[in-house]
Amino acid sequence: MTVRPLSLLAVLVLLAPAARADDSTAGVRPKITFGVNVHDFVNLDESADTVLALVALFEEHGVAGDFYLTGPIVQAYLDRRPDVIERLKASRMTISYHVRAPHPLCEGFGDALRGQDDEGLRRVLEEYETHRLDLTTGKPIADQPGGYALLAKVFGRPPVTVSPQNGNPHIRAAAFDVWREMGAKVCIAYHESGTDPERPFAYDHGLLVRPSDFSVTRWTVGGSGREAFWWNMLDTPRAEAYDPVRYLDLNLALWDGSRPPIVTALVHEDNFYRRGGTPFANIYYEDAEKTRARRPPFDLAAPDPSRPRTDENRRQILAAYGTLVAHAAERCDIVTSADLAVLAEAAKE
Repeated sequence: MTVRPLSLLAVLVLLAPAARADDSTAGVRPKITFGVNVHDFVNLDESADTVLALVALFEEHGVAGDFYLTGPIVQAYLDRRPDVIERLKASRMTISYHVRAPHPLCEGFGDALRGQDDEGLRRVLEEYETHRLDLTTGKPIADQPGGYALLAKVFGRPPVTVSPQNGNPHIRAAAFDVWREMGAKVCIAYHESGTDPERPFAYDHGLLVRPSDFSVTRWTVGGSGREAFWWNMLDTPRAEAYDPVRYLDLNLALWDGSRPPIVTALVHEDNFYRRGGTPFANIYYEDAEKTRARRPPFDLAAPDPSRPRTDENRRQILAAYGTLVAHAAERCDIVTSADLAVLAEAAKE
């Protein structure tokens, strides 16, 4: 995603009091999806407690979040925090699926896919999506369930949305075919923006491409050229310019499309309690930017490059997120990818 610096006018709008205008266009309000990527098996209890807090927050406002879980995090919850699994199962939250290293669909870890023809790709991917991923070797464990199939079994329904971390069109196509046949409805082609204003519902290998006209996730202020995640700025002197409520209002005010926008608000669960790096980065990558993959066997005891947030900062982030959910519920329809899949099917008729 290319993030444009905000103009002076936009900064002034951003710093102005939050708007309360009627955003309806022909009776239809903007739609926003709150996507939560869950993957931190290193700080498992903090991960689990954060997911529980977010489920409670969404329920407090009568809405649902879209939780993107990996196979390993679900297995870790089953082993050590089954209360999280039961809480998600009892809720209205949408369950979706994504992958992280050392899954072969992540860039740098695809040795098992290299040189495979279409049939070979499907065979390898089906193996990884039905068996547990060994986090030390990066290989599937033949006698243990895992992957997409594990989530479908545990939650009693196929995860709605799938997200490969691989840019190879041939490999992505094979993955989408496998996941679609396993029950997926939606895929990720871009994360924060990229939707055609005139054609919001597009498909890729039979899966709806999750639409997002803009995202309340990260942006630049004052022409600095450096994008920042809003949650990393709340304990800085520029906190006001990174208020997610004001940023949502700004972009709704600036929207000039022929239809109301479809918005995403994305976050990782570890963003609420860690900063400075991905907790498992040193296990699988040689650099903090995660551009150089390590080779197996992977050291699961590698030091966590992230550091804990202060208690005050944690409260700041959770409070700001809760305010964003509450405000979005007033101005928009909060939907999940499951809702968007239904809307897209209805639009075909």
